Amino acid sequence: MRDKRLLLCAILLSLPAVGLVFGGIYFIYDKVPELIKNEKVRVREEYRTSAEMLHACEVDKNRVINQYKPKTVPRISYKMKPGRWGFDVGRDSTIVWYDDRKNISAFEVEKVNVFDFGLFFYIGGVLVMVFFVAMTIFGIMYFWKFVKERDDFLAATAHDLTTPLIGLRYAIGRNEEDARSLNERMLRLVENIKDFLKLGTRRIPEKKPFDALKAYNEAYKIFAADYRDLFDGNDVEIEFDRDENSFTALGDETLAIQIMWNLLGNDLKYAAPYGKVKVCFSKEKSHMKISFVDEGQGMTERQMKKAFDRYYRASTVLKSGKGGFGIGLCTAREFARSMGGDLVLTKNVPNGCIFTLTLPCAGNFIK
Repeated sequence: MRDKRLLLCAILLSLPAVGLVFGGIYFIYDKVPELIKNEKVRVREEYRTSAEMLHACEVDKNRVINQYKPKTVPRISYKMKPGRWGFDVGRDSTIVWYDDRKNISAFEVEKVNVFDFGLFFYIGGVLVMVFFVAMTIFGIMYFWKFVKERDDFLAATAHDLTTPLIGLRYAIGRNEEDARSLNERMLRLVENIKDFLKLGTRRIPEKKPFDALKAYNEAYKIFAADYRDLFDGNDVEIEFDRDENSFTALGDETLAIQIMWNLLGNDLKYAAPYGKVKVCFSKEKSHMKISFVDEGQGMTERQMKKAFDRYYRASTVLKSGKGGFGIGLCTAREFARSMGGDLVLTKNVPNGCIFTLTLPCAGNFIK
């Protein structure tokens, strides 16, 4: 329905240009030949007046050229009793002549200015039409881009606020501290939206040290009850590549939690009903990795390539009825990259997927 409305708007925007083009074509093919013909008649009448003056001997005799022989008599001669007349157009002037059947008299006159309707309308008109068509196309492209960016913003806003709102709904009346924390997160997201409106993009994320494991635990609290229902009372398993269980990342904690919300929410909908889900914390050089490993249905190669495309939803997701806007993974990767990290997708052998969130380290593992 949305695409149909956009198409209708694009058609309406193009109507003035289409009308101009058809009107221009009609004018060029129907009216311009008549204008050219009228201009030729006007020029001929100008020279006819000069020829009549020559015939009546109302010109300076010193300017008369006797025994002038026209170069192409059949082409430029016209009947004018009791003889013929014509004119030879030169570069700067024109010779008008008259044949009284005895001899030919001629004299030099100023060249009559001729307006080239053909050149003006055929070339100028076409250029004007091309200009209006091009401007219309650019206008439609800008309109389409504006609508898409607006819809992207609205979809991203709805997606960003849905998860904390759901968590806040469960937290209210159960744990005031959880409700307060979720409320703070929502306020930060609203600030992101305000900056988006002012700057045309999301604000540059704050880069401060934060405990990545603590951020994960905060994100997981929203889904903990649902995961326990699926896993017979057990939580999502957490693994570390060392004995330490806490470490510090450098970035925006709110955005990091938002990324984890997306990944945990996706695993809960698409992977957890089919198998085990675990989260692995590791460190590699100056970056730390948080891998969300599932044993679900997995993705095809094509689906994996398009997983981070905006609005992309796999056919299996559409059939399940659990799909959202198709922007969660896209925004999650944008958030990760804005903090100097990344979000990548790989296959889990034999079944499932692995989403790996990479974040810069603020220091060594905290002991």
